[in-house]
Amino acid sequence: MGSDRARETVRRLRFNISSGAWPVNSKIPNEAELAAEFNVGRSTIREAVRSLANLGMLEPAPGRGTFVRSRTPVSRVLADFAADHELADLLQVRRAIEVEAARSAAAAGADVSKLREAHERDLAGSDVERGHMPGQFHALLVSLAGNSLLDDLYVGLMVPVRAAIVSGRLVGIADDAARQHDHSAVLDAIEAGDADAAAAAAGKHADRDLTSP
Repeated sequence: MGSDRARETVRRLRFNISSGAWPVNSKIPNEAELAAEFNVGRSTIREAVRSLANLGMLEPAPGRGTFVRSRTPVSRVLADFAADHELADLLQVRRAIEVEAARSAAAAGADVSKLREAHERDLAGSDVERGHMPGQFHALLVSLAGNSLLDDLYVGLMVPVRAAIVSGRLVGIADDAARQHDHSAVLDAIEAGDADAAAAAAGKHADRDLTSP
């Protein structure tokens, strides 16, 4: 991006993402709101969003807005590598990551406050990606493991998984009530420090979360 103002806009957007002010899988303010907040033109915002989308940190979703997908640039090599594999293999690895994350978080006595907030937003119907994509709950669950490599692997893996959901090659199995029940079981087990129960609950949820139609 050429101008100082454009570079500063990218920097500010990126700071909001990397600092966690805009959590992973949350929807960012719309173009007009950002232009007013940063005192720049909408074209500058559009270009900045495109720049961060190219890094895998943001993802525009037509008709729904733009979502945070990673707090750091996504390795395109990893995402492309994952995309070369069968969907069943991707779901199996995703399951393994979430099960290990739940087990590790429970064993470590991780702070579940943000995970509970995400769950409560879902219960209240304010998770803007309900019924579309695995939302903030899943990203926060993996982060609770405190393993940056696990985080990076998960982010790269989810690029082709989301693409498969958008194209209809993957669909959700559980309805809202079942999903919320599963999330509650994972959350309660982690909060109780029961690593085996947390892993089992995460595995059960993964088994009935997504499938090929």
